[in-house]
Amino acid sequence: MPREVHVEETVEIAAPPPVVFATIIDVAAWGRFSPECTGATVLRDGSLAPGSRFSGHNRRGVRRWTTHCVVTELVPDTAFAFDSGAIGLPIASWSYRLEPVRDGRGTVVTEVWHDNRGALMRGIAVVVSGIADRATHNRAAMRVTLDRLKAHLETG
Repeated sequence: MPREVHVEETVEIAAPPPVVFATIIDVAAWGRFSPECTGATVLRDGSLAPGSRFSGHNRRGVRRWTTHCVVTELVPDTAFAFDSGAIGLPIASWSYRLEPVRDGRGTVVTEVWHDNRGALMRGIAVVVSGIADRATHNRAAMRVTLDRLKAHLETG
């Protein structure tokens, strides 16, 4: 069976796209939602734009690691995407797509992960994170992340 390299999860949130987008691009606060990412540090001036860099901080049990990320797309209220890597090797591309629904009072959010790892990084990643099946793990983690994002934005 071929290795799964692309995962998408979607949720509808009862909040307008500008509110959802502002929450998603607050990378320092991602730990509120993600079961693995504990947050991120934006490098340089602290703002995000295409080409901006940030470090993503991750934890799974006692294991901790950092990824180095580059923003590849930032379209206000519509799209946010970045590539992640470590030790000079690619890991993944992540993106968030937002679509307004219910006359702009709601937003459909799609989170996408695409595995960019070569064989060497796949081996290193298992040792660092303890996760052999990254696609299955990410699908479950993305579901948790989106459900927590929804709960946060809908309950205030």
